[in-house]
Amino acid sequence: QASDGPTTLPSDQEPRRFTGILENDLLYNPAPGKHQDRHYTQGMKIIFLDRGDPVPDWADALGLDNFSRALPSLWLNATAENFGVVFGQNIYTPENRSETNLITGDRPYAGWLYIGAAVQRRGQSPSGWPVLENFELNLGIIGPEAQGEWAQNTVHQFRHLPTFDGWNNQLKTEPGLVFKYGRVWKWTIDEKSSRYFDALPHCGVNLGTTMTSAEIGFTIRLGWNLPGDFGVQAIDSPLLISPRTDRVPLGFYFFGRVEGRAVGRNAFLDGNLFRGGHHVDKEPLVAGLSYGAAVTLCRNCELGWTFLTRTAEFEGQKGFDQFGSLTAKLRWDF
Repeated sequence: QASDGPTTLPSDQEPRRFTGILENDLLYNPAPGKHQDRHYTQGMKIIFLDRGDPVPDWADALGLDNFSRALPSLWLNATAENFGVVFGQNIYTPENRSETNLITGDRPYAGWLYIGAAVQRRGQSPSGWPVLENFELNLGIIGPEAQGEWAQNTVHQFRHLPTFDGWNNQLKTEPGLVFKYGRVWKWTIDEKSSRYFDALPHCGVNLGTTMTSAEIGFTIRLGWNLPGDFGVQAIDSPLLISPRTDRVPLGFYFFGRVEGRAVGRNAFLDGNLFRGGHHVDKEPLVAGLSYGAAVTLCRNCELGWTFLTRTAEFEGQKGFDQFGSLTAKLRWDF
């Protein structure tokens, strides 16, 4: 039996939402000592989700409302929608921070700076399960203009850590884009138990010059007063952070997630698309395991901490990659 958890709000009464996500290897092991500090070494994403009804002027100007109206139902009885804008930066490095020459056996240095827009729809599947569907388009730049070197080494200098010295070998300047589509379903035993337990299967695709991939996954949440959302997401997920649709003042939950990804193109492994340069042979199949906890401090704030482990992404990679993620969701009425 499907249930959407706590009482939801009509779309014209939903608050606006601001979400910040920070991912870094330091967040996997915050204790003093050795950290991986390699490969996908840093990610940051800021998300603003506006109301869908009435349609915000900025969303209408960008054509997001027309896009939403043109979408087919896709086995979804949509009852609410949201429009969003995003801004983010990802940083990738090899493992050896002190080598100034090109390291041919490790992944390239790269930065990815982007902005984007998103449309979310919520509703029910034909079987009655609550569903969240996400469409997101990111446009940005790869190369020195993405400011990966400045961002990483500035933070390292501030923390009195050694800087990475091989940024002269980073991917060359070129534009990038990726279209993301994701869908997640929510299953619960009954309405009463939905306060304590739910299961969230998801799937999605990324299509573009920076990433072309498909993934499936499954999340279990267990806690008290589960929020009326669809869980905590990683930055590179085809799913955007989902909105809370309830008035839960206090709650917490633990979660675990497994997922698999088939990769057709990854610019940060395959290298520049329009210009030659350093690249490595990627692994076509990548698996991930993540777990963590989230707490609703009041009806306007939710904090989450996630620990992620990812299998090797390229041939010759030494071991799995591990990093952590901090997520803060804020909502307000105005």
